[in-house]
Amino acid sequence: PEFNMDQQWSETGDRYLLKLFRDYVFHQTDEHGAPWIDMAHIVSTLNKLDAGVSEKICLSSRDETSVIIVSYQELKRCFDSVYSELVQANLNSGVAPSY
Repeated sequence: PEFNMDQQWSETGDRYLLKLFRDYVFHQTDEHGAPWIDMAHIVSTLNKLDAGVSEKICLSSRDETSVIIVSYQELKRCFDSVYSELVQANLNSGVAPSY
């Protein structure tokens, strides 16, 4: 994910946690490393994020060099913060939002 053509935008802070969470939710693999979609996992994790539950999960980078334990509550705060940042940047750019 990038913002304003900046490839490094999602590599720090709250944005990095959300990038890891995206991989945790949508980039599952089976025991042989093949892509695998588990709709129950997707729905369950998105519901927990929406509710901001205190349950903790382990997020890791694709190369497994970074491992972070974080709660859904913390991820929800990150999501709200990054969303607000994007909305504010859009408002400051003078471009009308398209929903």
